[in-house]
Amino acid sequence: MSSATKPTARKFLSAAATPSRSSASSSVPASRRQKRTLIQNLLLSVCSLILSFSVLEVAARLLWKGSVQGAHTGIILREKNREIVHEGIIYRTNSLGLRNKEVQLTKPEGVRRVLALGDSFVWGDGLSEEDLVTTKISSLINDAKNQRVEVINAGISGFNTTDEFDQFIRLEPVLDPDLVIVFFFTNDVQFLPEKGAAERRLWSNWRYHIKEKLRSNSRFMAYLYYVYKGKLASKIGVPQFMLSSDFFDLDDSKPGWVASKKGIHNLQSETRQRGIEFLFVMIPTLTTLDENYPYIELREKVTELVRRNGIHYIDLFDVFAPYRPIDLWVSLENTHWNGLATALAANEIVGYISDRGLLD
Repeated sequence: MSSATKPTARKFLSAAATPSRSSASSSVPASRRQKRTLIQNLLLSVCSLILSFSVLEVAARLLWKGSVQGAHTGIILREKNREIVHEGIIYRTNSLGLRNKEVQLTKPEGVRRVLALGDSFVWGDGLSEEDLVTTKISSLINDAKNQRVEVINAGISGFNTTDEFDQFIRLEPVLDPDLVIVFFFTNDVQFLPEKGAAERRLWSNWRYHIKEKLRSNSRFMAYLYYVYKGKLASKIGVPQFMLSSDFFDLDDSKPGWVASKKGIHNLQSETRQRGIEFLFVMIPTLTTLDENYPYIELREKVTELVRRNGIHYIDLFDVFAPYRPIDLWVSLENTHWNGLATALAANEIVGYISDRGLLD
């Protein structure tokens, strides 16, 4: 190779080994293009979701004829001699602060008395006075027995077994009951730091507020909500992750469960000392009443506890299981028991009382 060609070769090799300015700078726009493409794809996805939801919302507004019911809110009324109307229902209290007709303080001769303790189910959230479980127990038991029986509703919304024991201590010397019925509901084991002897505040959580915000502002979301409540809830229930941990893994590390056990023990001890019959009734949450029931552990624990202590016990699970939950609710918005459910419960309770001779 001649010496004249060497510089040209070196120049070629040098040029090939060293990146040009244009090729080095081209990598920067490529990176930016990737980011821009990613952002565009994200925006496109968001816009597609918004457009799809808008189409579904318009379709729901045009085609779905259902009405969006107002959210149900419970009430706590403990004042004496009050009358209010809430969500179309008249609530009255007597001179003892109970949702019951006036009671003669001195028990009449020959009268047997039943004192019913519990929470909003006994109080009668969403129910007229004639549909109260205590009203129906009274009607059935007086038809079945020769003697006169007074059934007194001492339930208060938000009460648990601790509160019910306090209510018993307050009312027993005044009313002189022959039988005490305690109605136990699932949320009795829920630990609420604000619960106690002071005024109650109904429990709410962030899931409830999100649900209400969506349901009240979107016809499509309201439609999905009512499809779930009316058709799917009885089949699939509520996922456990959406429920409070207070209902699961029940042991003495759970303050709500500990308080419930103590309340039951105190009620049994005091009624026994005072010569009063004691009947414990468990109300299931009105959802999937089958093998998918989300509170199976709680049901088994409570059943084992009361039976181990020899307490008269009724579990209404099997009484309600043949029915769809929606058939037992006051409404889609108010899942307290309705008149059908209180009639079923009253029939079971009166049958048990008669068979065991608890008022003989």
